[in-house]
Amino acid sequence: MRITVIGGTGHIGSFLVPSLVRSGHRVTVISRGLRAPYALDHPGHAEAWEQVERVTCDRETTEADRTNGADGADGADGANRNFGTLVADTQPDAVVDLTCFTLDQARHLASHLDGQHLVHTGSVWAYGRSTTVPTTEATPKRPFGEYGIAKAALEDYWLREQDRVPATVIHPGHISGPGWPAINPAGNLDADVLRHLRADGTCLLPDDGMGLLQHVHAADVAALHHRALEQPDAARGEAFNAVATSSLTLRGYAELLAEHFGHQPRLEFLPWQEWEQAVGPENAALTHDHVSRSPHHSMDKARELLGFVPQHSIEATVIEAAQWQADHGDQR
Repeated sequence: MRITVIGGTGHIGSFLVPSLVRSGHRVTVISRGLRAPYALDHPGHAEAWEQVERVTCDRETTEADRTNGADGADGADGANRNFGTLVADTQPDAVVDLTCFTLDQARHLASHLDGQHLVHTGSVWAYGRSTTVPTTEATPKRPFGEYGIAKAALEDYWLREQDRVPATVIHPGHISGPGWPAINPAGNLDADVLRHLRADGTCLLPDDGMGLLQHVHAADVAALHHRALEQPDAARGEAFNAVATSSLTLRGYAELLAEHFGHQPRLEFLPWQEWEQAVGPENAALTHDHVSRSPHHSMDKARELLGFVPQHSIEATVIEAAQWQADHGDQR
């Protein structure tokens, strides 16, 4: 197939694009061109990227002014086409949209496609707070927060409100892997959390540390997108969770990393208000955003309809991410 990947140099695309190339697909990547793909040191990734057609385009700017100033699309002819036309002119059999966040973006893209299979990247945040767990794709959605509400609305649009483009929606959890910091055992991105765990196994957690996190390796999210593309009859019109098959409590996550770095876990707990004062409002807000949902989602549907099972356990995923961060100086 000819497959166009929008935003293909980020977390998911960095694993998806080489996988598609190795499977024999012709791949065009549309991105802002601001960074190289992650994980170029993985076997075969650098060579696969050499076979990818690259189109440089700032999506938001292009959508706003309806021109793209694109680089690399049909030579000098890339200019003066709107974003949807740019995508359509790659003549795709299927499109993967990894960077759609608003209904205006979705409507604009849909108006320029004509029957191609569209795989849209959503988020488990579309579900809202967990009630009965594991949460399945049939669970009624009660999203909150701007991001979760927007992702739920996008799923409704692609699967229920228009029929011009047969679509599949993939809902990742906390995407993790080598190349960027993952959500840490305190439920935020404070680099000091991992520094203390590496140094002496200490970790300060809110309440009793029983909030849940459900990471997923970026390679598994990419593999599910890939599987949906290659099984369109089973995937069209469906939404699929993309998470590890289990979740970790904050305290279990902290213990796991302390032991990985060679320490006996030394955890401390504070009531929420005291903990918030200790870590600061920014870190506490991000933690609250995660533990207020305490996600634990099911992967049964992807297994039953697509034969897909994640290859990375949650333990292996968070250890790899933490070790990468340790090896690269707590980059953020």
